[in-house]
Amino acid sequence: MKNKTRLLILLVTCLIFLVPSLSGEKKTFWSRFSLKFTGGWGSRIPIGDVNDALKSFNDNEIFQKHRKYNSGLVVGELKTLDDRISHWEAELKFDLAPRISLGIDTSAPIHKHNHSSVTYTLIGQPGPQVMTWTFTPEIRVSYPVRLSAYYTLPIIRRLSAYIGGGVGFYSARVSEFLRFDEIPPAGGSYWYIRDQVAKQKFGLGLHGNVSLQYSITNRFALLAEFQKRQIRIGSFEGNLNSRDIYGVSHEKRGTLYYYTIWDLFVGVRHADLGIWPDIPEDPFIEIRDIKKATVDLSGYSIRLGISVRLF
Repeated sequence: MKNKTRLLILLVTCLIFLVPSLSGEKKTFWSRFSLKFTGGWGSRIPIGDVNDALKSFNDNEIFQKHRKYNSGLVVGELKTLDDRISHWEAELKFDLAPRISLGIDTSAPIHKHNHSSVTYTLIGQPGPQVMTWTFTPEIRVSYPVRLSAYYTLPIIRRLSAYIGGGVGFYSARVSEFLRFDEIPPAGGSYWYIRDQVAKQKFGLGLHGNVSLQYSITNRFALLAEFQKRQIRIGSFEGNLNSRDIYGVSHEKRGTLYYYTIWDLFVGVRHADLGIWPDIPEDPFIEIRDIKKATVDLSGYSIRLGISVRLF
């Protein structure tokens, strides 16, 4: 949040000092619209607490010790969500003044999901206890809407630089399906499932842009730009449903939290996600390190593209 605040303050400060320079313009100015299309490459996104919880459980010290010594008691591994994204963007710009323009843009939606499982065999005096955890996590982020303000710095004839930034609006959905299967030492079987879905319809993020534009004609230009984004979406609200082999079921509505628990089956502390109506509390699994879960889409893009003047 501190980084977002600093970026916004920097943008406002730049505009405050640069807008007065408009008074020196002598040419007649007509407001105009243009469309910008860019694509390129850039950083991967952190994803955030969904991946952190999966990695924490998969890489816990008990599992890692068995993997290191090839005991054969841990089979499989949990996969984190893919962190690659598309870096295209489409923007409609409006020249408000000779050196000031406003823009509204969007980029590709994000949809990440997978399915993986890990099996752990605990050897005890009564006999082996075989446990399997199967996770199906998913995140969806709709087409964002970003609002920007730009200041133009002419360099040479036909070549200009643009400095700007603004705020973006993001709608996101997080879901996770967990199935736990157990074969006890005495035989038989047990299973438990947990299905949770949470949404945030109005997440905010900040971005800053620096670009170079070369005008080939009065209506067509080539451009290159760098964009930095700070986007952490939190305060997800939703439902959790669970049931087991005996028909015992529970339903909760509340906030999606990230926390650490003491796992009674594995005998280790690891992170987890869960929806709770209030701050999570459970003396049996010793919940600690509680915070509201977030999806992190921060990163940067380097793009090339075109700008077409409409009228």
